[in-house]
Amino acid sequence: MLGILSAVVGLLVLLWMFYDFFWPPPPLADRQLGKPDQPVEYNLKRTVADIPRLAGKKLIFSKWLARTGLGDVLRRLAIRKGELDLFRKIRIPDAPTLFPLPPSCPETKTHSKVDLEELIEKSGRGLSEDSFTFVTIPDLLKQYRSRTVTPMQIAERVIEIIEDMEKQSPKMRAIVQYKKEEIFKMAAASTKRYAEDKPLSVMDGIPVAVKEEYHVVPFYSRCGTTFMGSEPAKEDAFIVKKLRDGGAIIIGITNMHELGIGTTGNNPNRLHGTPRNPYNVNHYTGGSSSGSAAAVAAGLCPVALGTDGGGSIRIPAAVCGVVGIKGSCGRISTSGIAPLAHTVGCSGPLCATVRDVAVVYAYLAGKDKDDPKTLCQPDVTLEGFENIVTLKGITLGIDWKYFKDSDPAVYQQCEKAVKYLEDKGASVVSIQIPELQETIFAHAITITSEMATGMEEEYHKYHSEMNPETVSNVSMGRMFSAREYFQAMKQRTRAMGFLKTIFEDGVDCILTPALGIKVPEIRDDALEYGESNLAVTSELMRYMSLANFTGIPGLTLPVGYDDHGLPIALQVMSSWWNEHVLLRVSHAAEGFTPKTKPQVHYNLLE
Repeated sequence: MLGILSAVVGLLVLLWMFYDFFWPPPPLADRQLGKPDQPVEYNLKRTVADIPRLAGKKLIFSKWLARTGLGDVLRRLAIRKGELDLFRKIRIPDAPTLFPLPPSCPETKTHSKVDLEELIEKSGRGLSEDSFTFVTIPDLLKQYRSRTVTPMQIAERVIEIIEDMEKQSPKMRAIVQYKKEEIFKMAAASTKRYAEDKPLSVMDGIPVAVKEEYHVVPFYSRCGTTFMGSEPAKEDAFIVKKLRDGGAIIIGITNMHELGIGTTGNNPNRLHGTPRNPYNVNHYTGGSSSGSAAAVAAGLCPVALGTDGGGSIRIPAAVCGVVGIKGSCGRISTSGIAPLAHTVGCSGPLCATVRDVAVVYAYLAGKDKDDPKTLCQPDVTLEGFENIVTLKGITLGIDWKYFKDSDPAVYQQCEKAVKYLEDKGASVVSIQIPELQETIFAHAITITSEMATGMEEEYHKYHSEMNPETVSNVSMGRMFSAREYFQAMKQRTRAMGFLKTIFEDGVDCILTPALGIKVPEIRDDALEYGESNLAVTSELMRYMSLANFTGIPGLTLPVGYDDHGLPIALQVMSSWWNEHVLLRVSHAAEGFTPKTKPQVHYNLLE
């Protein structure tokens, strides 16, 4: 039987080679940089909509196929069906750009220094006492400084919550590693400092959860797998150390989509399990920073760290109804984080509010000698952040065809949020973003190629331990050639050029929905082995790739809820190094709709 199957596979491979020889790709078509005054055709299509969803035994079978010649044939067919072979057919005259950094060192502008203490002091709930609010960094600091509550009491509450989350049915699986003694040690030191009126920073005593992609002493950096991080980390990642040095309480390690190469958060392996959305446990958290988003939404901590190579901070933040920011490429250090996606990956915080995100972003941003990307950036500022009374002078650009190309409920709620910002004084102008299809495809080629290359040894050595979806996605990345990757780098130059023109023409921020669909449900057949659903993945990433690929900052925040009470979110993007404008607009947008309490939620101060 095995011999017959091998013969069939061999025949299919020969047929594929025959097909490629006699039906080569069409002649190369030239691409010329479009002019800003010329109309741009909206060209984004749902090219993977017809690729079937796989789960259960079909998914297991696909994992076996991945290492056969037939698997290669099927992947090539999928690439052609999804039109991801685009860069084999076109000629791009532009020079390549490897890292999406501006072409020259920015001049440091004269800004007022970020005063985090002032930002904390100005914090106010602004809602009636019976309105739901998350516990925030300012809430905890005010309790600590008045000595009403101590960091040790909060640490005890954190452990109580972690344990209770694992007693839920189903288990929440937000935290996958923690040590009580470590939490108590940090909390005791913080409590002592507050008793002596000597806190180290505004982060002193603040519970922070960290994605498993980071090196965090004394935990395992498993990246959502069963086979990586065989020994505990010996040194903290740069920004984890920064937080620890500031007195933050590192409460544990959060769950993530295996290797970060997925968008739902589904991770069925024995060490992780699929985390649950606090707004509805039968729905996904989004990924890949799934546990970080769930931890913040459930009230376990006001801050969690994530990483974002294709929306992996912003997607789960949007899905779980919290706030997530991916800064400009090079704004926040990535040293000490698993190098899964070199040119598109960023680090950043997820928090319950825009103010908390602004505080943590400003605290973490800056230069790191071990991360060359960070060495050429202007001073960090939060200029204008507090001015949400009026957005007069702010111009918001919207590509309406792109904006509307989402689920009707998502579009309608996000459109209302735009109208709210307009009522706040912002000017809304129509823009057209050229070559969206090419840019999104170039990002897909880039991130999958980089991850497949980085995981080359693991792919062969631990193939049997990888989740089937991971095998499928890594296998796809292995199919792209050096030429296609180089073409993608040329497309990056073009995409950055298009955005540069838009921003230079007076647009301060670009707005889109955060997601193309409503929060997806977890199907029963996806729990044992996971699932591969490229249609859902592409819709979750629909508005994400642009910021990763071009290096501009992006933030997602909740602006409403659907008929089932699940979050709907807006995305705000600005030009390179202008996070302060993005944060100001987002801070204003936060007033559009009151937050709804998740079904699974804990109050740290109770």
